[in-house]
Amino acid sequence: MAVDSMDTINAAGGAGSGLFLRKATGLVRDVSALDAFLLNAVGMNVGLGALFMLQQAPAFFPNGNMIIAAIIGTLIMAFSIQWVYSEFSAAMPRSGGDYVFTSRAIHPFIGWILGWNQAIWLIFFWIGFNAWALVQFTLPPTLQVLAQTTGISGLADVGSTVAEPLWTFVIGSIVNVFFAYLVLTRRFWGWQKISILFAFAAILIPAVLILVNGASGLKTAWDGFVGTQGSGLTYDQIVPKAQELGYTPPSGGFDLSSTLLMLPWVFFVVGFGVGPAQIGGEIKRAGRSMWYALFGSTLLNGLALALVLWLVVSGAGEQWIGSLGFLATNHGDVLGVQAGVNFLGSILGGNIVIQLIIFLGFVAWALNGTPASELQATRYMLAASLDRMIPGALGEVDERTHSPRNAIILCTIAGELSILGLIAIPQASLLGALMAQIIAYIIVAVAGIVFPYRMKDVWQASGARTIAGIPSIAIAGAFAVVVLGGQLFLFVTNNDINSFFGVTRDISLMVAAFVIGSGIVWYVGAWVYNRNRGVDTNLVYRAIPPD
Repeated sequence: MAVDSMDTINAAGGAGSGLFLRKATGLVRDVSALDAFLLNAVGMNVGLGALFMLQQAPAFFPNGNMIIAAIIGTLIMAFSIQWVYSEFSAAMPRSGGDYVFTSRAIHPFIGWILGWNQAIWLIFFWIGFNAWALVQFTLPPTLQVLAQTTGISGLADVGSTVAEPLWTFVIGSIVNVFFAYLVLTRRFWGWQKISILFAFAAILIPAVLILVNGASGLKTAWDGFVGTQGSGLTYDQIVPKAQELGYTPPSGGFDLSSTLLMLPWVFFVVGFGVGPAQIGGEIKRAGRSMWYALFGSTLLNGLALALVLWLVVSGAGEQWIGSLGFLATNHGDVLGVQAGVNFLGSILGGNIVIQLIIFLGFVAWALNGTPASELQATRYMLAASLDRMIPGALGEVDERTHSPRNAIILCTIAGELSILGLIAIPQASLLGALMAQIIAYIIVAVAGIVFPYRMKDVWQASGARTIAGIPSIAIAGAFAVVVLGGQLFLFVTNNDINSFFGVTRDISLMVAAFVIGSGIVWYVGAWVYNRNRGVDTNLVYRAIPPD
């Protein structure tokens, strides 16, 4: 977007007026389109998404087609909610993203609750959870895989040790503080470029090896490993054992209903790709870059997921990979062997370099969720402070690093508390935030429908895209409401999906209710506080925040 176009948008939205805490954020637009694209790739996490989908989706719905599900899910998300985010982010590239969009396009209260919900989950759950989960769920099995494939048995012992409470806290804290430093100093963008190379290599190398070696090569590698280990099912035992324990093999042909029931696993990947929208105030040439970072990256990452699934299924065979996933999901003790795509790549590679790349890559997939969460959480706080809804100190930006220092410190402390809480109460990891996320997206979609009519000047200044005379963001928003409403229905009503993703677990519903309730109380308190100081909160929300 040209400078004069951005000036036009700012003028149309009243940006920089005296209503806000200050007339400028203090941030700088130094994040490139490539950096924003990679941030979204981190959020989508193709690596872990492919691993989980290959193991779990065929186990629940053996007649579904994972590749077609990935393509359908990607196209649906790209041309619905991601289109809405792309247009909004090009029109109002501000810190806090969807909080700003919805509070201006619908109503301040709706926007506040959405932003509060997103921020609280990020600050008090996801930042700490990502560090905790790395030590509990990523390091132990990946070290075990490395131990098994390299023959260095001590690595498995290390994997068991790091999962103990003390080491979980120590390693989790190191991760938490390390990424806080990278985010504060803005060195994260350099780290991201390097780590993402290992991450994508770790999922593409195994997929290609499985295709190239085929069933015969996989059988040789699998049986050779099982023979060396001295335990576990052989290659030829996997299919009959799975059927003996209740697995129903694919019946042949294409089953649309089973394929659509696989969409939640696709949503788990492409449904979390909105990170760049929340840091819109720091992205260069946002009008053009946001389409690349949001809409474009959704298409490319979703198609990358479909490619990995196709490579693996074509090489290993649909029945064998489905049987393996069924056993790994329901009868891991019977299988006796790791079943992830990373393990298959490691035994096929037979090379310490390949095995280390796969190990480091999957660690990178798990690691990068922490800084991505911290970036978004701190920008929500910055946006809310500018609107005078939270203490101004949380929106202070360091003049040297151009980062919201105090907000980062708060996130780091909250991350430590979250790690301690998860160590003390592991059941808290069962929290399911997917329902809240889908509802948030539906609200943003509704905001997209009304945006061209409630904020006509801003919409026109940002390009006024139309299809057959109808605002394209309104069409995409209406499509998103239908699609996401159907997705929410699936998450809630299908017992297999619900039980796996924990959408309506009691603990999930109780926490969600507490978060929303506390957000309502805070909103009312902030509104009264501002009114007593002579600040009209409604007027604040009628203008776009400063750049």
